[in-house]
Amino acid sequence: MEKGFSVVGWRAGIGSLAAPALALAAIALALVGCDVDRSKPAKNPSKIVTLTPSATEIVAALGATDRLIGVDEYSTFPPNVNSLPKVGSFLAPSFETIVRLRPDLVIGDDIHADAATALRGVGIDVVLVDMHSLPDLRKAFTTIGERIGRVEEARAAVTAIDDAVAAARRRHQGTGARVLLVIDREAGGLGNMVAAANGSWLDELLAITGAENVLAGAAVRYPKVSPEELLRARPDVILDVSYAADPTTALAEWKGGPDVPAIANGRVHVLKDAYLLGPSPRVAEALVALEAALSPSPDR
Repeated sequence: MEKGFSVVGWRAGIGSLAAPALALAAIALALVGCDVDRSKPAKNPSKIVTLTPSATEIVAALGATDRLIGVDEYSTFPPNVNSLPKVGSFLAPSFETIVRLRPDLVIGDDIHADAATALRGVGIDVVLVDMHSLPDLRKAFTTIGERIGRVEEARAAVTAIDDAVAAARRRHQGTGARVLLVIDREAGGLGNMVAAANGSWLDELLAITGAENVLAGAAVRYPKVSPEELLRARPDVILDVSYAADPTTALAEWKGGPDVPAIANGRVHVLKDAYLLGPSPRVAEALVALEAALSPSPDR
């Protein structure tokens, strides 16, 4: 998957995310020593650590980038967060690194419940927000906005998202297109292909454009796709957002696959923007990128 944001198997096999963190609780207590503050959370936290790209972007969209003192290693937007200390990956935040930074607020995803317990145990305030869909994104803006004292900014951000969605629904530029959304495959070939089906972020955005996900009836959110299934699905457009996808070689790689309209007509598009791989405040940009890829224009 693209390093911008991994979306496959967020919940698969994580068990207890913070088992190592729990074991490090004693070390953390030593690191913070007597400076642990177990009082009520600060009303306007000035030292924030984020554990997901979504949380990082939300804080930035609320105009509080300057409060960030650490981010997860997949956070790359806005660009200035790249110079901040990294606090581990989405599935494995570094407990010791977070504690050393002494944040007054950590913002994570709902899967970080165990890590949150360990951090709260050493006096660090944690806010967890679900981050899987547009409704989650709206709610996260409200929750984080209230927590960091940016309520009006949060309301404006939610309004902007709703306006972008409404505008895309009116344009309906994806109408009639049958689309395969590929989020993972092997490098140089089409083996081990995984696609986004109903209930995923990409599927949600695709539906707003009016296009149809060829895997809408799949039983799981991210099904594996065989060449035979691809042949049965017969997509008009293939959007390849996999880490393996290279715009200079992707079409040639796909031409070695099944005879489907998308491949025959050269309508395989590589999209590498992080805001397509997971929930992001940049909904307007994501929808425009999808619409451009779905356009039947001959120059695409």
